[in-house]
Amino acid sequence: MNEAVDQGHLRTPPGRLFRKYLYSIAALAFAALAINTGFDIWFSYREQKQLLAATQREQAASAAIQIGQFIGRIESQIRWLSRLPPELSNNEDERLNAIRLLRLSPAIAELTELDAQGREQVRVSRRVADRIGSNADYSSSAAFRGANESRAYYGPVYFFGDTEPFMTIATRGTGREPHVVVAEVNLRFIWDLVAGIRVGNTGKAYVVDRLGVLIAHPDLWPALRRSDLSGHPDVRAALDGVGPPSSGLIKQDFSGQRVLSTYATVPSLGWLVFVELPLGEAYAPIYASIGRSTFLLIVLLAFAALVSLWLSRRMTVPIQMLTQGARRIESGDLGLRLAIRTGDELEALGDQFNRMAAHLRESYATLERKVIERTSELEKARDHALAEHDAAERARSVAVVANETKSRFLAVVSHELRTPLNGVMGVLQLLDDGRLGEVQRRHLATAAASGETLIALVDAILEYARLEASTEALETRDFRLDRLVETAADLMRPQAFGKGLSFDLDCDATLSTSVHGDPVRLNRILLNLIGNAVKFTPSGGISLSATAGRHDDHALLRLVVRDTGIGIAPDMHERIFEDFVQADDSIARRFGGTGLGLAIARRLTRLMHGELTVASTPGKGSVFTLLVPLGYAGSGVAQGAPSPPSRQRRVLLVDDDPVNCEVGEAILNRLGHRSRIARNGAAAVALAADQSFDAILMDLHMPDMDGVEAAARIRQLPLQPMPRIIVVTADVSRSTRERLAVAGITKIVSKPILINALREAIEDEPEHRSTDAPLAAGALIDRHFLDDQKELLGASQIAKLHQLLDQTGEKLIADITAAAAAGDHKQLARSAHQLGSAASALGLVRLFERCRDIELAAPSMPLAKCQDAARELAALRASSMSALDDLLAPTEQRSVS
Repeated sequence: MNEAVDQGHLRTPPGRLFRKYLYSIAALAFAALAINTGFDIWFSYREQKQLLAATQREQAASAAIQIGQFIGRIESQIRWLSRLPPELSNNEDERLNAIRLLRLSPAIAELTELDAQGREQVRVSRRVADRIGSNADYSSSAAFRGANESRAYYGPVYFFGDTEPFMTIATRGTGREPHVVVAEVNLRFIWDLVAGIRVGNTGKAYVVDRLGVLIAHPDLWPALRRSDLSGHPDVRAALDGVGPPSSGLIKQDFSGQRVLSTYATVPSLGWLVFVELPLGEAYAPIYASIGRSTFLLIVLLAFAALVSLWLSRRMTVPIQMLTQGARRIESGDLGLRLAIRTGDELEALGDQFNRMAAHLRESYATLERKVIERTSELEKARDHALAEHDAAERARSVAVVANETKSRFLAVVSHELRTPLNGVMGVLQLLDDGRLGEVQRRHLATAAASGETLIALVDAILEYARLEASTEALETRDFRLDRLVETAADLMRPQAFGKGLSFDLDCDATLSTSVHGDPVRLNRILLNLIGNAVKFTPSGGISLSATAGRHDDHALLRLVVRDTGIGIAPDMHERIFEDFVQADDSIARRFGGTGLGLAIARRLTRLMHGELTVASTPGKGSVFTLLVPLGYAGSGVAQGAPSPPSRQRRVLLVDDDPVNCEVGEAILNRLGHRSRIARNGAAAVALAADQSFDAILMDLHMPDMDGVEAAARIRQLPLQPMPRIIVVTADVSRSTRERLAVAGITKIVSKPILINALREAIEDEPEHRSTDAPLAAGALIDRHFLDDQKELLGASQIAKLHQLLDQTGEKLIADITAAAAAGDHKQLARSAHQLGSAASALGLVRLFERCRDIELAAPSMPLAKCQDAARELAALRASSMSALDDLLAPTEQRSVS
């Protein structure tokens, strides 16, 4: 009874709430539908308009691309005629090439080739008779001037016989006196393209040239009248470079009809492609969409009004009950229960309302306890996160400090070890003055090899990271192969005899040769293999056999190290070449070592494009085989004292260490050069300004002014010629090399200074490089370019060019020799240019590049250098022609047969 009274108390008359609810739902539905429909109509209108404009732009852009491709294809075809240098072809060849091009391209009506002075050499036409060698003067023609000014000329459109549209295209060739090729191109293709564009049902497209004149239209009469549209605002804006609006242009066409228009530009020609569609046809889909949306809005509004009436009646009373219940709960009455019987979501909402009140009663009882527990958990999580962050920061700081300490340690080790090593190695090199006995020389070579190995080990400390990443760079030079092997054997033989082992050395006679490679790293590999054999051989003996067979244009060194040691299990044959890996765990305890030697040897071998393998049986010994390709030296390596230089040079040695100065001065005197000493950077700058030097050996780390700053100040001096600056430093780290490269210094000699390395650095000048050694065809001829020329010109034409190059090359070499002897720099440059241009036609890249260098340097060359350059070109031309003969011999034999 009391519950009924309560429910009756909660109920209120529904009149005012009902009307308010009804009006609100109806208004909301009307507003929502109206706004949604309005926005839908507006965005649909904009999207369809932009889509239509985008479609037109794509049609215009597609047509512009096709026109540009048509013109670009014609231009590339006529450029082909000027690809060959003029001196390697005649007018008849050019006429045949032009006829071939007319057959390939129907759009070209006429081709004319003009020489560098504008005189007509060849004219081939579909309209008039061909002409060859008329020498008619066209130097004042717009096509000739335009091609010479911008290398490509596009003339205005004109009509031949008032019915055929034509356009003039001219291109300029390459070379010192390039020819100009002029083509008359039929543009009927563009008319066909424009006529084929379909824009809706009644739309059309047309093309305007860069002067605003109509050149293509579906209706041919406006085009034949050459209608001038440059006064139209849209055409004027397009010619001024203004892009079309994204939604298109609304204007009047030729007939006065309002149309939606857009355009695209042909980039190379500056032409405009316009696309137009009548507004009635363009906006017809939009108007239809607006009508459908309006009809749908009216239907939905009527339906919304009916639904609003029904919902208002059904929802008014339950909402009032929920409102009153919420007020009761707000006042603290959590024992309230509502009885809503509507059989829908409102009844479920009432039940949920009752359960919510019950949960609130339970929650209030435990809320404070839960808040305290959650707060405690958050505090613990925060403390744990802070502790982890502090630990990570400490670990990062320790890692940073450790890395900085390692860097400082490596820098100190490098500098402090290299400085005394420079003195030791310098004195060892100075002792070999050519007067030592054979035994003394062998002992001295053994000591020098040990010193170079110690230098390499210091380098390995600094370049450990690069060695791990396989980025260590080789330092190649010429050396005697038999000496390197014998020195390594002499160095390791006492260790073998000390263990009671025999040591046999078998050097083949082919080893008595001079090769080009990295002797320090090769010596490191050999010492590692021999040392490994001595270490793991308790009894028996060791043998080293070496051969150097000839393979193509290089020597293939084969070293075999055999031992009677403990052997290696088959499953470990590859693993022993990994870092820190030995055959089993007892090896380190019995014999010592880190397991890194063979891994470094394998990496260095592969760096030299070689291979290191092992064959072994446990208990029977091992056989390590090293295969390394080495280039042949240009000339034999000197025995005893260094050979005198090609010319004596004045060298400035800059170093703040007195020992380094003394050793460096003695080495320079030994090499036959004159030297001056500067103890700091400022003194070096002063001496360079006061005296003339050929080369400056610059120490990198000096007080007050380091080597980089001193080199920069010397380069600012007005010196003629500028001396070559070579950095001599103990710091050969990657960061130092990058710093020197940024400063423009690429030549570095590392301390301790080796005589051969210093001689190569000082005497390795471009104008004094020897050309007596035979050069490989791959380094002389661009094979890919030559193959392209064969495919393009055919075997007979290539043979003809080969013969012509052989004849003209002899004459040009004779002219170059005579000009060098007479000191005629202008004639030397001109003849070098002609020889290089002729060489480029058949891909003789080395001859072409050297001719270009001599052409540029000829005006300032002294007489002696001119004569050296003439001899160098003669030798290089002979080597290049020999290589070309070998490459073309099969082709010419097939051509003759």
